[in-house]
Amino acid sequence: MAYVIKASRQGFDAINPKVDIIRKPKNPTLPHLLFTFALPYLFGAKEQVKRYQTATLTLKIDTINSIYRCLHEASTLFEDLSTVAKYIEKCGYKNEMDKFWFDVRNHIRHDIREEFDNNNDKRKNERALRLKINPTLQMDLGFTMESIDIGGVTIKITQINEYLGWAEKIINKVLDRAKINGFIH
Repeated sequence: MAYVIKASRQGFDAINPKVDIIRKPKNPTLPHLLFTFALPYLFGAKEQVKRYQTATLTLKIDTINSIYRCLHEASTLFEDLSTVAKYIEKCGYKNEMDKFWFDVRNHIRHDIREEFDNNNDKRKNERALRLKINPTLQMDLGFTMESIDIGGVTIKITQINEYLGWAEKIINKVLDRAKINGFIH
């Protein structure tokens, strides 16, 4: 048996798409639907924090391989954080960390990968300035159990956990309201 997630188009029932729903949401962005999609990335980010911290445990023993593991876990963590931030932003909620998550994600996933030797890329260069990356370096990442350093910026694991707690409260509040209003069963 397959376990399924379905999301209907506005005005339709996910169980029976031929039936129009009488009650339509007032907000066309459907925050409860977007937050339903955000939840897996929120859960993923929480798990990635644990995986990242586990990877840091062997930095002194197997430095090179541990750095590679930390890079992978940090990359996935910032992908998840950016996805959560994007869904929350689409629903009208803002956090001072949103831009930072995107910058770090794009630095790791684009600047280091696709644009590694393209020093004329404007977005890459502006991002490097915001992250305080020395202009003579292509990347500058540091890993400890308590933090991740990107250029001249340190993000503490506690800051990531605080953000995830903030996001989870918002998501849960909206989803609880959607259940009461009959949009989620």
